[in-house]
Amino acid sequence: MIRNPLMCDDTRATANAVSALGAKLDYGAEGWRVESAGKPTQPKTSIDCRESGVTLRFTIPISSILSADVVLRASERLIQRPLQPLIEAMNQLGIRIDIKGIEVIVHAASAEGGKVQLPGNVSSQFISGLLLVGPLLAKGLEVRVTTPLESKGYVSLTIDVMKQHSVVVESSADMSRLRVTSDQTYRPAEHIIPGDYSSAAFLMSAAAVTGSEMSVLGLSQETDDPDSAILPILSRMGATTAFSSDGLKVEAQQLKAAKVNISDCPDLGPIITVLGCSAEGETEITGAARLRYKESDRLAAIASELNTLGARVMETDRGLLVSGPCHLSGGGVESHVDHRIAMALAVAALTARGDITIQDAQCVNKSYPRFFDDMRALGVEASER
Repeated sequence: MIRNPLMCDDTRATANAVSALGAKLDYGAEGWRVESAGKPTQPKTSIDCRESGVTLRFTIPISSILSADVVLRASERLIQRPLQPLIEAMNQLGIRIDIKGIEVIVHAASAEGGKVQLPGNVSSQFISGLLLVGPLLAKGLEVRVTTPLESKGYVSLTIDVMKQHSVVVESSADMSRLRVTSDQTYRPAEHIIPGDYSSAAFLMSAAAVTGSEMSVLGLSQETDDPDSAILPILSRMGATTAFSSDGLKVEAQQLKAAKVNISDCPDLGPIITVLGCSAEGETEITGAARLRYKESDRLAAIASELNTLGARVMETDRGLLVSGPCHLSGGGVESHVDHRIAMALAVAALTARGDITIQDAQCVNKSYPRFFDDMRALGVEASER
């Protein structure tokens, strides 16, 4: 049972993939109930992963244990995002992967497991997907990460969820070696999904850039969510965050610049850039090279759109430099059909001297369908054209 689930484009894509692979999902009032025989079954048709990277990158390894080809479809942008390290890892397990247009074909070979190696600085989702299929492989799985693992927190979350389902992952301290044995079976478990820091970061930042006070409900104080890094980042930049019985309270005065490494929380990159626009001094964002391979090139996208409004944002090899405070004007900007760019620009609009129109803003449905409703609840005027 999954309680307090988020229904958005990405979770719909994952749920559809799980259903296609043989599980039964019941979307009830109390949550989502998932029933499974413990192993995937052959899908009757191709599986549409839409624009969800996690759906594609998890479904590829899971499909590899089936005895017939599995065809996965994705958006053009998702197909363009990095996939080769995972393909090479699957090749090491004897599985051939072909990409034809917007289709990824996992050829039948019934993967048995063994040892694989792949880099850790492209996507943690590759590693999480491999770990998930590990106990279903006859030989188990050993993963060697050949470069320092970025976004370790997301792999840790995967390991923790697997443990809740009675599967143990052995890991070295630096997560350069991970091992899952085959003598384990997934058992049912109940999950209560806490509030999402990667989404709440936009609301908290809205309070910070406007010098307001806000309380955010539903966030866990005891959390392993990598994006909870927004709390110390806000504190370093001059905002105050504190938990109470009323939720997480955010208060802000004048923001100040900071140097922020986001290698373990890359999704925070766009909104930290917006914070830098309201901060006194030069904010430096590092560890962000992977942002070029998200739903958009997020480094180029957020820099170009904010600069269009009068900001001073400069791209570097691995991040951004923001010279603040910036005096933003109104005008039209592009979301680049990227949910985090759209939400970041909406927060930036709160400090602008004129109205801002965001093209394709409905892309927020990918992760946060209620974003603009919640902004309106805070008193923001937002209308659709």
